[in-house]
Amino acid sequence: MNCIKSTMSYVCRLAFIAALTLSLIVSAVTTIAKTPKHHITIITDTQLKAFEGIYQLKENEFRVYKLVADGDKLVAQQLGGDQKLILTRKSDLKFELMDDDGDEKIPVVFSKNEAGEISQISLGGRQTFIKIKSYTPPKEVQLKPDQIKVLAGKYQSDERADLFITITAIPNGLTLKQSWDGKEINFKPLSDVLFLNQAFGFPLKFTKDASGNTVKVLAFNRDTWNKVKE
Repeated sequence: MNCIKSTMSYVCRLAFIAALTLSLIVSAVTTIAKTPKHHITIITDTQLKAFEGIYQLKENEFRVYKLVADGDKLVAQQLGGDQKLILTRKSDLKFELMDDDGDEKIPVVFSKNEAGEISQISLGGRQTFIKIKSYTPPKEVQLKPDQIKVLAGKYQSDERADLFITITAIPNGLTLKQSWDGKEINFKPLSDVLFLNQAFGFPLKFTKDASGNTVKVLAFNRDTWNKVKE
């Protein structure tokens, strides 16, 4: 959740939570936190159980976490990925999340709806996760080789002319290679124009012209890359 330093440089560069780096979760201290000299009491009206549930990134429907109470903590497990995060409670609705390097604290603020129920999360003041009732994981589809090959090629950043990605067709999928560091990321098809790296919650959405030629790709629902004519 954005952007917690991602393991993938592409995710970090584009402010993706890592990836989230990306993402949420709660170590809730509901009792007295002791220091050598002081006693700090966190006053809470909301029970830790009230925060449990499934939360989906508003800007990217493939970035989803399940929050559960574990003792005095809230633990967030990424659905479809391996990321597990812990949030520490600072007040009734405010928590803290350590980034992947453990050297930065990221504020996590919960909000309630008119009925007084937890309804969403603000991560670092940049990303919003909405609490949803249920989540159905995306399903892969089988494509013909020609449907995948038409997407392959070199793409240039719409914002920075010096940045490129190269997309290569592989058996039932795509590989994206970053020009700036050589890193490669694999994707599986969800349709003939939508591909996903589920571990990172990283979608690629392609656009074709009237003739069926690929002209651009949208990465992470936010960054446009234009196909280079060769």
